[in-house]
Amino acid sequence: MAPTFNPGHDLAGRYQIIELLGVGHTAEVYRAEDVSLHRTVVVKVLLSHLAAHEEVRRTFRNQIVRSATLSHPHLARVFDGGQESGSIFMISEYLGGGSLEDVLASGRRLSVDDGARLGRDVTSALAYVHANGFVHGGLSPSKLLFDEEGRVRVSDIALAGLGAQYRERLTLDDVRYLSPEQVLGEPVGPKTDVYTLALILFEAVTGTTPFEGMSAEVVLRSRINQPLPIRPELGTLDMLLAQAAVPDPVLRLDAEQFNNRLSAVVTDGAPLVVTPASAAIPLLGQLTPLEPRTSIGFHTPSPDEIVGATAPVPSVLNQFPTAQPPRRVVSSPIAREHEFRELRSSGARGYDDLPVNRPDRKRRLGFILAALLILIVGVGGAAAWKFGLLTSKHTVPSLEGLTLTQAAPVLKEDGFTLTVDHEVNSSTVPANTIISQDPAKGTNAKSGLDIVVTVSKGSALVTLPTSLIGETCATATAKLHTLKVTAKCPASSEVASTRTPAGLVAEVVYGNTKNPLSVPVDSTVVLALSTGASSGAPTTTTTVASAALRTVPNFVGMSPAQVSAAVKSATLYYTTTGPGAGTTKWTTVLSQTPAAGTKVKAGSTVTLQVTTSASGTPTTTTTTTVASAALRTVPNVVGMDSAQVDAAMKSATLYYTTTGPGAGTTKWTTVLSQTPAAGTKVKAGSTVTLQVK
Repeated sequence: MAPTFNPGHDLAGRYQIIELLGVGHTAEVYRAEDVSLHRTVVVKVLLSHLAAHEEVRRTFRNQIVRSATLSHPHLARVFDGGQESGSIFMISEYLGGGSLEDVLASGRRLSVDDGARLGRDVTSALAYVHANGFVHGGLSPSKLLFDEEGRVRVSDIALAGLGAQYRERLTLDDVRYLSPEQVLGEPVGPKTDVYTLALILFEAVTGTTPFEGMSAEVVLRSRINQPLPIRPELGTLDMLLAQAAVPDPVLRLDAEQFNNRLSAVVTDGAPLVVTPASAAIPLLGQLTPLEPRTSIGFHTPSPDEIVGATAPVPSVLNQFPTAQPPRRVVSSPIAREHEFRELRSSGARGYDDLPVNRPDRKRRLGFILAALLILIVGVGGAAAWKFGLLTSKHTVPSLEGLTLTQAAPVLKEDGFTLTVDHEVNSSTVPANTIISQDPAKGTNAKSGLDIVVTVSKGSALVTLPTSLIGETCATATAKLHTLKVTAKCPASSEVASTRTPAGLVAEVVYGNTKNPLSVPVDSTVVLALSTGASSGAPTTTTTVASAALRTVPNFVGMSPAQVSAAVKSATLYYTTTGPGAGTTKWTTVLSQTPAAGTKVKAGSTVTLQVTTSASGTPTTTTTTTVASAALRTVPNVVGMDSAQVDAAMKSATLYYTTTGPGAGTTKWTTVLSQTPAAGTKVKAGSTVTLQVK
């Protein structure tokens, strides 16, 4: 199947496609250049067979909007999203450090400490996305990417769960990391990601998959009730992975619990950093070369590899001396000296044959006083420490404008700690950035003080209605106003469109983005109105000026529905005066300004004098007026399509019939000529004959 976009394609007027990176189960993945910000990004386009399902499209749009608000040091960022030519796409962060799949495919494995670091970093991101209502459900080594600095990022949160129900079959690669609940067809939950990560860490450290088989069915059956195999090379990770891979989700660790246990076994708090595979420096702290991975698993280890290399531990219990009986204690120096003499005369020479030197009463009193002094000093020191008398003081630094990651080392230098009080939306402060702090900067505070901060969640986003295209400026503006979004329809932003009739909204523009899925609350968007299809033929100044003018229809006698259809067809607006004006209760137009047939600019407003049924119509109309009101001006429909003709004739209270190719059907596209000619006065309900093609 040919890719949706070719290299060099200008996507949404901002992203230039560079190359197709690959096609997965859910999306086509492209590398592209953001020409506005001069950075490399990833474009993920929903596959056409999934985009054919409305619920998949709607879910994808919503998840792009929600995931764009997420910010975590171990999570791939989502920047933007949109639609073009019927394709829905997402713009995300480009991570050029490869993936964990690349590491495993090259035949390398992680040390126990590096495996714990990797798990700790990934579980911190999983705990964050789970707290925000996401479940990845498709975690694998290829979804764990490394940035240019070698730090791991979890990717494709916005693609979570898309199209799973439309997948026809599962391959060995598909089932490699499925959880038991996924195997049984049960709903996935946050603990599904924990089980999958346990399988990934097992493979990354041991170099083998825990469950192997020659078919997907065998592999699936093997993990429904089986615990994770015991492998001595897992070391301290063995029990942790077993707890994270319990088949029953109820008994399984969640991401936060798994993160706490992994954090306790790493040697320090530094994140795992992976260098590119081609670098001269080893990829990880401890590498064991293996055969490159080509299938679901590696070779099963032999019994000697599992237990044969374990040397017996020699017993050291017999190296300790047996307990000695207590020595006798004498009560006075005289008795003690007498006993020494007896021992010397008896020939005793062993250390244990000598009496214990017990101090006399005066010395014991000195010991007691010294002990009391030490106790008093200790209690006083503890009290001084508790009340801060021995604690150094520092000046509280300014944290406002810093991210949480940037603030941590600043506080650590002076022994301060940081607590996030709450998070608020802000249209001026970027997400994950500190807005305020307590105590304020410059305050003298004791080391160990907890500084409470308020953090920005970024701008609150609102999802734009998909029905804006094709609406009038007034209708679209009203819809956006209810969402706290301001809209403008400047004449300078009008665009030619073959799909949208003239005068209706053809594009929604926010900044440099066309037809965005969402915009911040209280933002302003531009509604670009259509000027109709551009013929491409040379035109004169007179023709252009004429095309910009509209003929005011005759609204007198029309109902509200008829007026709405007429002004939409003529690309005009209207306002009402008189009984029922400004409501939907008026029933009839009595008069209008300007008069019918007047040439005005597109988008002009016509003032209608209206009345309600209760107020009746004026009785002062003459026969001439009635006769005049009964006549209709034939509109100019040459060049119109069937939808435009329907609106124009309905507005003029006329009927029409067609001749020529496609006559009598909906297959004709353009009116070539008409009889009677445009501008002719005819009775209401008359029929106009149209030559069509």
